[in-house]
Amino acid sequence: MSAPHLTITDKTILKKFLNKFGIDPQKSGVDLLINSVGDAFSHVPYENLTKIIKADALLHPKSAMRYPDEVIGDYLRFGSGGTCFSLTAAITAVYCALGVDAYPILADRHYGADTHSAVIIFRDGRVSLIDPGYLLFIPVLLYNNESSIVDTGTNSIELKPIKNGEAVELYTTYRNNRKMRLTYKIAPADPGHFARVWESSFAWEMMSYPVLTRRTAGAQHYLQGKKLAVYTGENSSRTVFDDDNVRGEAIAATFGIDPQIIKKALEITKNG
Repeated sequence: MSAPHLTITDKTILKKFLNKFGIDPQKSGVDLLINSVGDAFSHVPYENLTKIIKADALLHPKSAMRYPDEVIGDYLRFGSGGTCFSLTAAITAVYCALGVDAYPILADRHYGADTHSAVIIFRDGRVSLIDPGYLLFIPVLLYNNESSIVDTGTNSIELKPIKNGEAVELYTTYRNNRKMRLTYKIAPADPGHFARVWESSFAWEMMSYPVLTRRTAGAQHYLQGKKLAVYTGENSSRTVFDDDNVRGEAIAATFGIDPQIIKKALEITKNG
């Protein structure tokens, strides 16, 4: 993985990240190492605040792409995270730095091809998937002709293979409401193409309002714009924030992000 957006260049940052979660590559078997890194990234929030801030400060999206060193370093300093492309790149880079055979993949959603990304891991002839956008952080084993089903505690996720396993459809089920969300292409993405579609994401509508999600303490929190939804296995609730100060406080308390980052991103989206 020589592409800069898929590489860890600052080994000190990597060491600090691993130490934070008690991961010692010298004392962990490969399977434990894979699971431990995935679990560590479950603490890194999915958020577009840092993406909004950096895009606002720079003229070209390519310069605003947050590579693994920056994503991990900012998490350690500010509690921030990233969106699917930057998180996919960061997870892939950490695995590759530790000798794990991991690659980014792309997925199609109803509004466009290659509009989502995830990570596949090759291990002992098997393929597993991690998807930070859908909060799947412990690798899920994929099959050619059989679905993999994961109970996240807040919903159920089904990974259904099609085309003899060359593609996989993701379905979510919440309170018996089953929805097809996207289709993964189960092949390593070309690094150049991955970078280009990542760059194109800066023109998406979601860059005009905050989007954050994280699962913690048995609940999934999802904020889009001014609306915060909280899902548990049995219940859901919604809060609408009309006051930006209150919304910022809620984001900081829920997602653990530095208040100054939140304030700056909300000012940018408020001003268009």
